[in-house]
Amino acid sequence: MASIFERWRLASAPTIINVSLHGDASTQVLNMKAKELYQTQDNLQAVVNFLANSIAQLPLKVYTRNGEIERKRDRESPAAKLLYKPNRDQTSFEFIRALAVEYFVFGSVFVWILPDADSESGYQLRIVPTEWLVNRAIKKHPYAPEFIRICTATGADAVDVPREEFVQFRTYSAGSPGGYISPISALRQTLTEQVEAGRFRRQLWRSSGRLNAQIIRPKDVAPWTEEQKIKFAKAFREAWGAGGSKAGSIPIMEDGMEIKPYATNWKEAEWSQSVVLSRESVAAAYGVNPSLIWHSNTQTYASAKDNARALYADCLGPVIQMLQQRINSFLLPSVGADPNTYVEFDLTEKLKGSFEERAAIYQSACGAPYLTRDEVRAELNLSPLPDGQGSQIVTPLNVLEGGQASPQDSTENSYDYPGVDNQAKKLQPCSCKACKTTEELRLKGKSDKEDDEKVKEVLLTFFKRQSKSVISKLGADPEDFWNAERWNKELAEDLEPVLTSISDKHGKAVAEQLKTDYNTEVTRKYLAKASEMRAKNINENTYKKILEDLEEDEPDTEAVFEKRENGAGRIALAAAGAIASFATQEAAHQAISENAESVVGRIVEKEWITGPNSRPSHAAMNGERVPLDADFSNGQHWPGEDIGDPDESCGCNCTTEVVISKQ
Repeated sequence: MASIFERWRLASAPTIINVSLHGDASTQVLNMKAKELYQTQDNLQAVVNFLANSIAQLPLKVYTRNGEIERKRDRESPAAKLLYKPNRDQTSFEFIRALAVEYFVFGSVFVWILPDADSESGYQLRIVPTEWLVNRAIKKHPYAPEFIRICTATGADAVDVPREEFVQFRTYSAGSPGGYISPISALRQTLTEQVEAGRFRRQLWRSSGRLNAQIIRPKDVAPWTEEQKIKFAKAFREAWGAGGSKAGSIPIMEDGMEIKPYATNWKEAEWSQSVVLSRESVAAAYGVNPSLIWHSNTQTYASAKDNARALYADCLGPVIQMLQQRINSFLLPSVGADPNTYVEFDLTEKLKGSFEERAAIYQSACGAPYLTRDEVRAELNLSPLPDGQGSQIVTPLNVLEGGQASPQDSTENSYDYPGVDNQAKKLQPCSCKACKTTEELRLKGKSDKEDDEKVKEVLLTFFKRQSKSVISKLGADPEDFWNAERWNKELAEDLEPVLTSISDKHGKAVAEQLKTDYNTEVTRKYLAKASEMRAKNINENTYKKILEDLEEDEPDTEAVFEKRENGAGRIALAAAGAIASFATQEAAHQAISENAESVVGRIVEKEWITGPNSRPSHAAMNGERVPLDADFSNGQHWPGEDIGDPDESCGCNCTTEVVISKQ
């Protein structure tokens, strides 16, 4: 044990490192090595640091697998304690960040696995700085080094570390399976131009004159001798050059000499444009979108959100997978970990800002018949539910478990129908002669032209008001030019009285046909919620179209609102039609609850009537008949239902008919 630590002491002695790297010529630019380029080139350092921090931010967790589904978080094994605290000097974040920096700069990094009786895990991990490797080419195998030789200073004792004591993380070098290549090698031309441009600017500011001008002597005067030229130039630099006594003042010339100013062409001198080009080239070499690191004038909120998601899926995904597999395949066995133990970066850490999206995805997965709850829990690295509760796929009868049409629905957001059996089986339409000749009473749930025009007028007024406010604030962040809470509240308040009047009109008309009374008060809670949901869906659609427009080369937001105004009639038709269908069915429900003579002893059903130019899924539902209290096959109580999936309700012009027939 003592010899191990003695070897580590020799390798980590605090000496000045000045070792020539074998085979490092590919990463040299103007005699600057990869390390110097990383330290001096701001664009390169920004990209490398961003990627390294993005990886290190993800918690590296250890799990023990029991079968294909069950897995348990491991916090107590030596492997878990080692990765939580790799050594006495670094946290897990610092260790992973340092490893990633070495990997992205040099293309390879070695991790030394050292026994440590004083640590909880019994080991410690140390990153071997690339510049300590004297000769990485000593190999007895063409695919990997049998040992590495470490030396901290020229003339110091070298330490040979056998293959069993280290793990290498590396890129792949084409044609050299045992080698690797630094991403910086692909940036040689870009970085050369960047370094030279920086040198030119420094030379310009160190030059003798601070004026961008040249001194011209008349051509007909006696020429100067070489000594006179040198004397004049020296005197001018000492007086007007950097630090001179007359620096910044205007020189007074004699003997007919003139000062003619000239301007430097900064575009040709690789100034602002070269900076942008360098950023894009460096980012491309590492496969990262430059707008994630540097602000772009063309970037919108939507594109920024998509870019952030793509970072871990497309850019860092392969690197993270490589790190996980190398740790699982080589590092864990070296410290005696159980074969069923494995590590995994917790990517959900980056999704915490989108909790609603994550919750909705998993909740839907648990409630829909394609995943068991235990399978979803396994994806989250959670244990199965006890007693096999989560081992079966949830099978809906007509709806999901709990008597709801969707796992996202709740009693607060749904209208509570008295006496409704929402798990009633769907009825197949009957085409026999007896049924066709049976007396039927059909109650149409369809809005009229007056209803549609009322809603359309509300929408047109709202869109005009919204357009003036939004367009005046364009150019700001999405949070500034768009106030979702305000627009949802205002539109809901505008819609509610109109939708309420439509509901009352159709509900009372149907009740009159059924020879019963219609209670409007019990519908108020639903109508308020329906107005809110309808307003939210309309505004979200408008906001989405604005963001798409802003991503165009020549955005025209006024045209977006013109299209919204032109489409107000279609939106109004869907909204008014949905409320008319609701009121028709509600009147029938109330009649059933009151045991009205018109419905007692009769079959009360509802039938889907497809509208013109409807979506294919709705066209296929034409004539579908189900019990009054059941859902149609698409999960809706009626066409355009305001509480539910917007993709099913938006723009729907279908209607329903309540059908009352004899037993």
